Amino acid sequence: MALGFPPVLGLIVSAVVQVVAPPAPLVPSVWMTDHLFVPDGPRAGGRWDKDLTPYVAEIVDTLGPESPHTMAVCRKSAQTGVSIAAIGLAASYIDRAPCRIGYALPTIDAVQEFNREKLTPTIDNTKELKARIRPQTARSGLGSTVTTKPFSGGSLRLINANAAGELKSKTLKVGIGDEVDEWADNLDGQGDPWELFLNRFISFHATGDYRVLALSTPTLLGSSRIDALYLRGDQRRWHIDCPQCGDAIVLEFQHLKFERKPPYLAHYVAPCCGRPIEHHEKAALVREGRFVPTNADGLYPSFHVDALISQLTTWDKIAEAWLLAEGIEQKEKAFFNNVLGLPYEIRGDAPDHVRLLERRDDYSENIIPPLGLLFVAAADVQHSGIWVEAVAFAPDRRSWSITARFLEGDTTDPQSGAFLKLAAFYDERFKDAYGNDRQIDALAIDAGDGGRANQVYAFTRSRARAYAIKGVPGWNRPAIGTPTDVAITLKGVKIKGRSRLWPVGTWSLKAEFYANLRKDGRKAGQEIDPPGYCHFGEHNDLGYFKQITAEYLAEQSVRGRTTVAWKRTGPNHLLDARVYAMAMAEHLGLTRKTKQEWQALARIYAPSADDGSLFATAPLVAERDAAPAVAPTTVAAEFARSIEQKRSVVRTAPVRRVRSKGIS
Repeated sequence: MALGFPPVLGLIVSAVVQVVAPPAPLVPSVWMTDHLFVPDGPRAGGRWDKDLTPYVAEIVDTLGPESPHTMAVCRKSAQTGVSIAAIGLAASYIDRAPCRIGYALPTIDAVQEFNREKLTPTIDNTKELKARIRPQTARSGLGSTVTTKPFSGGSLRLINANAAGELKSKTLKVGIGDEVDEWADNLDGQGDPWELFLNRFISFHATGDYRVLALSTPTLLGSSRIDALYLRGDQRRWHIDCPQCGDAIVLEFQHLKFERKPPYLAHYVAPCCGRPIEHHEKAALVREGRFVPTNADGLYPSFHVDALISQLTTWDKIAEAWLLAEGIEQKEKAFFNNVLGLPYEIRGDAPDHVRLLERRDDYSENIIPPLGLLFVAAADVQHSGIWVEAVAFAPDRRSWSITARFLEGDTTDPQSGAFLKLAAFYDERFKDAYGNDRQIDALAIDAGDGGRANQVYAFTRSRARAYAIKGVPGWNRPAIGTPTDVAITLKGVKIKGRSRLWPVGTWSLKAEFYANLRKDGRKAGQEIDPPGYCHFGEHNDLGYFKQITAEYLAEQSVRGRTTVAWKRTGPNHLLDARVYAMAMAEHLGLTRKTKQEWQALARIYAPSADDGSLFATAPLVAERDAAPAVAPTTVAAEFARSIEQKRSVVRTAPVRRVRSKGIS
């Protein structure tokens, strides 16, 4: 008679085996597929899908516990879904191989945003993480906080890479450096923050079981941290098979073909056999692709991922982005960095000042030309006087130097001396090509000189069109940033009320200005003056051109790290003034205004601008026909048809300049 013991014994043995048998090795991409819920993107709130971002799997698996590699690097563009790799890597370790994990971001604001927008939703929606990470509690020091997520066996620490103390504090076993190109070059005089971060893994060097991932969009060629790290690695590129000849190819922008206006009909021409690859074929080809190392001497795995292989954007959108950026230095840099995932090379040598002198146009000083719809100025305050320049901008970013002056006088009192002359300049009325009296739309005044900052604050406080600004270094700074309130102290006495100080990203603006100075126009035999072209008049003398070309880009080594920065070769006050004027134009919407907004602005100064007149000089017709399909350029050409005819009938005497010393 069967007693039934063998089946029971089998169940017991099976249970014991499950308890004592080692778990399957952790493969981060497998864990992500089974468990991870993504916080944003087209699959927000859903489980991570390898088919959408197939290149992510190899990146994270390279740093799994069973991998022989201790470090990996990813140079990436935006819109690729690679950021989830970092989250997924950390999450897989929290669940299956708990330890001390550090996730470093460029600033405290970035830390807070990452926690709010990405990490917290991921934890809340991924049950394995929610079960392991201690919740935030109001009265216990053991719960989670914005920067620390404790769990049994370790913790996840969000680190502000701009704080040396945080980078140097605790030992880590797994680390992620996010957007490392935005980290400082030299942190509080203690060296490269990336090196400080790497020092936190020294305790595991002997065992070799630490893991570090660096990822970022690149910035400038020669100073990009992520680019340098990528080049030291094995430089893996995502290869797809040509659907016609089968050759393995890398998608590169030079082979993407498209129309210059919608519909762009973007498609890829395979360099191997010339076979056109349509966009609808891309997804299947990318899913079947693979990474191939291209540098046999690489020290570790390094990956490149860009928008050309991304399924989160389209080739038409890439074409549109390029056409909007083409010819604009700052936007071309953003395109290379954020779309192609490549560092941008800025030409750093100063333009030839003699050549600029020789190409001057014949137009009157103090007269705003027909297309000068934005009229701005800037001032560089020195102890012996104030340098100023007024500049008019067209919708296609062409510019005209209307006047450049030195206002001689003492600058210790904001109500006398050179500041009194600056007040007259601020109030001055300039004639435009239609006979209108116009004042400066916005005047930037440099408060960066610590000895004159409070005088500038006092001067701008009561003048709505005047802005106290301060130039800030760095390649990722916007043309003009968010202002801060500042107190005013004169002669040791705190003045009632406050002013506002606006940061200006001077480095990229200088690069854009120099790129525009190199453009050839009609004076050089070209059919048109291209967008961004800089016009100068006979009133701009040799001293002026020496000043606006008085800087160049130079490589420098900061504690062993190579960077590029602007260096002076002589007095550069008018270069500063021009850069600050460009910031004012951007503040007023130079590159953001719509066609309708430009037309509305045009009607203020030329009421008949939309009267349907088709008159235009031959060069302007040529410019209209040759202009690319970029909204501001199109608006400028259309506006020119109706206003050019008025240029010949307006003749005014030049306004007397408030000037007491020649430019030298």
